[in-house]
Amino acid sequence: MPASDRTTWDFLADTYWYVTYPDLPALKFSASDNVLSWTGDQTVWHISGYKNGYFWGVSSALMFDPESSSRTQSPNQRSLVGTVTANGQVQISFIGNKRFQETVTGFGHMSKLEEQWVFQMQMATSSDNPTLHWANMMQTTKADPSWHKLPGVNCSVEDMLEGASYPQFDDK
Repeated sequence: MPASDRTTWDFLADTYWYVTYPDLPALKFSASDNVLSWTGDQTVWHISGYKNGYFWGVSSALMFDPESSSRTQSPNQRSLVGTVTANGQVQISFIGNKRFQETVTGFGHMSKLEEQWVFQMQMATSSDNPTLHWANMMQTTKADPSWHKLPGVNCSVEDMLEGASYPQFDDK
């Protein structure tokens, strides 16, 4: 793929991405007592737009107890703005819509997995109890079973994104 071609990733506009089963575990660290624990992390992205190596949309993450099938939280929604270089290096900022909510940065790259493009990503929160997670974010569509029932959580892509606030360009 030519290193100067920014149109390589045009297909990202209006796509949806999620975490598959093998990549649901995330590692939590409690700084107050120096304890590690596992949590589940299902994250959905809707990349609503793409242009010239930049993309934007929304992210919705739901942390869950991997030992339980019941969900106890609502999804945490954020705006996402990212870049992807011509050779597939990715950086995404997940910006909270609530006051004083930290911005989380993810790094990764685009890879081919079984002939399908995936975002292979890593992220870490910077709170007192950070969570670290890496995953292959796979694309999903309304025709896929994952659209209606996401792995690890009992909800659909539409449930995860309900009420999301999308970033928009200023009309000025």
